[in-house]
Amino acid sequence: MKQSQITAPKTKVYPMLDSIATLTIGGHKLDIRSPKGEVKGNIVVLPGWNFPKEDWCNKSSLCKKALEQGFRLVLPEMSKSVYSAKFYPQTLSGWKKYPDLNWVIKQMLPGLQKDYGILLTSQKNFLLGLSTGGRGVVAIGMAAPALFVAGAALSGDYDPTKMTADRLMIGYLGSYGQFPARWKTGAENLVYHAKKLKMGLYIGHGKQDRIVPFAQSLLLYNALKKVTPDLKVKYHWTKAGHNYKYWNSEVDNMLAFFCEFL
Repeated sequence: MKQSQITAPKTKVYPMLDSIATLTIGGHKLDIRSPKGEVKGNIVVLPGWNFPKEDWCNKSSLCKKALEQGFRLVLPEMSKSVYSAKFYPQTLSGWKKYPDLNWVIKQMLPGLQKDYGILLTSQKNFLLGLSTGGRGVVAIGMAAPALFVAGAALSGDYDPTKMTADRLMIGYLGSYGQFPARWKTGAENLVYHAKKLKMGLYIGHGKQDRIVPFAQSLLLYNALKKVTPDLKVKYHWTKAGHNYKYWNSEVDNMLAFFCEFL
């Protein structure tokens, strides 16, 4: 792991690091942005498809507001990832170089915990993402149920059977016609596995989204309310598209939701 720009931990609860640090874990980069004062919680911030890890900070008010409120941010470079549970024989070879769910669970999280004291189970940990990153919020939350207390997923896709022409899922899973079971009940259908989600969740989606249909978030919300009716889930549907104008409008809502768990 690259440890340049990292200072030694000063506290046991939330180790104090430099305000901005770039690490390399398992061959993939991530940024750590820390507030100046007390750290109240950690937020893993997930970008959209092929968006740089800095995108949330550069194109929205999220990073500024989250840091001001005492959240430490973990921003991994996910590139062309759909947070698949694994790579399949049909996964495009050029996409296998990008991080998947296994990298997050088996390398990123343990690396940050062991070497930097970040994202420990004793801390308040959150997930936040847009588009494929929204999908990642749910996938990671299901895979690490004891670690995250809440997440916020915007404009995400969760049931691939409703988007069988989607080139991203085809590129990872192979076609629906050849592998229907993989699409219907496999690990990548997060709606089918909704009962695995244990953390609180804020779900947002623009009804005018032409990239990821609003129905995807509605399917997830309805599934969660059916299989885990006591789970703390909030939704916000609005007249918006698939862009930072919408995602930025949700920043205050998402941070307020996280503050309910502090």
